[in-house]
Amino acid sequence: MNYFKHLFSLLFIFVAFNLFGQDFHTANIKVDYEQETGTLNISARTFTPHLEKAVGSDVGNKSGFENKLKAYVNDNVDVKINGKSLGTSYYGYQVNDKSTRIFFKYENISDINSIEVKASLLTDIFTDQQNIVTFDIKNKKNTIVLTNKNTVAKMSL
Repeated sequence: MNYFKHLFSLLFIFVAFNLFGQDFHTANIKVDYEQETGTLNISARTFTPHLEKAVGSDVGNKSGFENKLKAYVNDNVDVKINGKSLGTSYYGYQVNDKSTRIFFKYENISDINSIEVKASLLTDIFTDQQNIVTFDIKNKKNTIVLTNKNTVAKMSL
């Protein structure tokens, strides 16, 4: 009987370690187009410690973090509308508890027939990073999972 108690304890520790001891490397990226205003809004949400590691700065150092964040997203985010590159239009960031949201805003977009979003956020730091891109454009929705081998999400309308 004592044997089963020890076996159960070891099994519990093993399961708990596997469930809670591993990092989950993901970012959720939402792409919304407001057709009435011609505004394309993109937000990327990821775990703050992972973003701090990629950027090389702590969110507590606001100006230093934001400057490094801008440079980082300029290298890792690009948007093309109808085949034309818009680059990165960093709008700001917001830290909530354990996650950080990065905002991008593109204005004066008259129409979208196709869109490409390059999002290689954190793929340089974590080989298992997944960037989940969700499009909501002209009442059409699509979700694409990006990895370090595939960093571009495309949608035709």
